[in-house]
Amino acid sequence: MGGLPTTTVNGFAVSPADPKVMYVAMRDGVFRSQGAGGTWNRTTGPKNAVAIAINPKKPAELYAATADGKLFRSSDGGEQWDGAR
Repeated sequence: MGGLPTTTVNGFAVSPADPKVMYVAMRDGVFRSQGAGGTWNRTTGPKNAVAIAINPKKPAELYAATADGKLFRSSDGGEQWDGAR
C-alpha cells in the first residue's frame, strides 16, 4: 500500500461507480487510490480526518469529518475541498 503513512486508518470508503477507487481518512489527511489500493496519494482534504463518505448518487461528491467536528466537502473526487461547516 505505497503512499499511505503508517498511522491508523480512521475511515474507509469505496466508490460505488468504480470499486478500484478508494478513500481513507487518517490523521495525516484524506488519501485516494485509483488502483484498488496498490498506490495511495494524499488529496487536498483536511488533516485529522476521522471519517470519509461518498454520495452514492454522485460518486465524485465526498464528505470528510475531522476530529474537531468540522465537515468538508469535495465535488470532484477529492481534488478540491470546500471549507469547514
